[in-house]
Amino acid sequence: MAGEPRFWVYVPTNGRLLKPTVIDHLADTGMAVVNLAVDTVNEKPGLPKALNAIRSNFEHLVRKQYRYGYIVFFNINIFRNNLEDVKQLTEIAHDYGLITDYHINESPMLEESHFKRLHGNGTFIHEEDWPFVDETVDWIIEKNRQGYKMVNSVQRLTEMKAFMKGKLQEWNCRAGQNNVVIRVDGTLAPCFPMYSATYDWGAIENPKFDVRRLMR
Repeated sequence: MAGEPRFWVYVPTNGRLLKPTVIDHLADTGMAVVNLAVDTVNEKPGLPKALNAIRSNFEHLVRKQYRYGYIVFFNINIFRNNLEDVKQLTEIAHDYGLITDYHINESPMLEESHFKRLHGNGTFIHEEDWPFVDETVDWIIEKNRQGYKMVNSVQRLTEMKAFMKGKLQEWNCRAGQNNVVIRVDGTLAPCFPMYSATYDWGAIENPKFDVRRLMR
């Protein structure tokens, strides 16, 4: 159903369960984009999304994109303890002709009572890490200017450094309007940060989004 022409099928995954048979089945049913979340080359404590842990799946995924026409890109989170991996993954993506997308790691935007690793999390960026993260982002910006394929513009990458230091930019959020999150039970949320919210936005068959409230 989702593979019908009016849908654009976007598959976010860490690749662990993305076996070749699963890849082929998803591709046959109309998968358009694979957001492959990888943060390190080799697995590290607290950083399980490692490329080499899914290498055979990755190779099949990349190889079959030319047959089926879907797009693969690396979704890379920038932590305090994976800065060299960020550079290595960027070069690997470039070698394979893939796109990269970057995010600054941050604590949950909403209070999450079930989130057990908030305190003492060794991946969160602290003030003493800012110069090293700045250097990494500047390196990414230079690669962008050299023609590496990236989702992030130079402007957005530059703004990441300010965001890390608590300086927020104006953003016309279109959550719940241009995109929607479907939870595993079929209920809806406007965006991933709101995944655990208890507000009733309806379900697939009966959406209850109020555009006026979403725009506030």
